[in-house]
Amino acid sequence: MKIALNMRQGEGDFNQEADREKTLERDIAAAKKGDWEAKTRLGRSFMPLFMSLARKRANETAAINRLIEAGRDGLLNAVRHYKPNTDMKFEVFALAYIENEMDKSDKPGFFARLFGRR
Repeated sequence: MKIALNMRQGEGDFNQEADREKTLERDIAAAKKGDWEAKTRLGRSFMPLFMSLARKRANETAAINRLIEAGRDGLLNAVRHYKPNTDMKFEVFALAYIENEMDKSDKPGFFARLFGRR
């Protein structure tokens, strides 16, 4: 019995990953220039990450929505600071900014602390 070897197994996955990286780089460059559509595409592509991080931090819908918004702000900060010629992938680079913004949004503001809210 002969078994056919598929030598190209995984090649499609590699091509998809390469295409996704190129699209991500293009969206980052366009977002730096102020393209709102590119910013929207970036936000949509990172939405599963925002949802995962927000659900780990909160249980209430309002708090989750606030954390998702903070994650988007962190993503846009990461876009502004990212230099594409580095060896670090953007996803890893952006994670620190996203988590930092989510952590800041979790803390109550000055007036909330002053008047004992939260």
